[in-house]
Amino acid sequence: MKKIIISLVLLLFLISCFESGGEKQKEEENKQTLYLTTLYLIRDSGNCIKTDTNLSTNNQFCSRRPLGICSVNQLILTQSELNVLLNEMRTIQNRTTDCQESIVQSGILSLKATTVTETENLKSRYSFRVAETCELEGFQTSAGTRFANFTEIQWLESTRGRIAKAAKAISANTFLPQANRDRANSCLNLEFKDWEKDLAQGNNENKILVEIVHP
Repeated sequence: MKKIIISLVLLLFLISCFESGGEKQKEEENKQTLYLTTLYLIRDSGNCIKTDTNLSTNNQFCSRRPLGICSVNQLILTQSELNVLLNEMRTIQNRTTDCQESIVQSGILSLKATTVTETENLKSRYSFRVAETCELEGFQTSAGTRFANFTEIQWLESTRGRIAKAAKAISANTFLPQANRDRANSCLNLEFKDWEKDLAQGNNENKILVEIVHP
């Protein structure tokens, strides 16, 4: 991460040194683009370590969430974010009726926006810092498991991810009536792509992990 920042800063400096009058506007546009690219690369770098300071053991958790969202905000659900989840849920519900039971089991309907008091409690309980990688901080996955990358984390926490995980859980539960399992399988086949089904199953089976606790 440090090497990327240093290289881009040096490139910005060199560009400014070789500016000429006729190319000034173009160079300014190039610098602005490079500046925005630098910001993006910085925000998208590193892994996130979350510490639960409310426990005597001071448990630490690491995930592939990058610097840009390595804060208490990852634990907070705003009303606008909740509205997006509910709107996407309704779209799936209207499009694929066999997903109804999976929607209920997904927990989306019970979600509530984080209150001001809850937000303050989360801020006092958890601290966050960015590491280069989880592995360098001593977080290692066991054989047959891996960290979910940030794109996968975003999907698993989305409406589609929540419903797919619920459908996979229902379809695999042999204690449920066959009709329930058939509807869950129908939901998966009609609504979700193969990679989505594989990711949901991997997460359900703890083979693809959003975060892991320090041993």
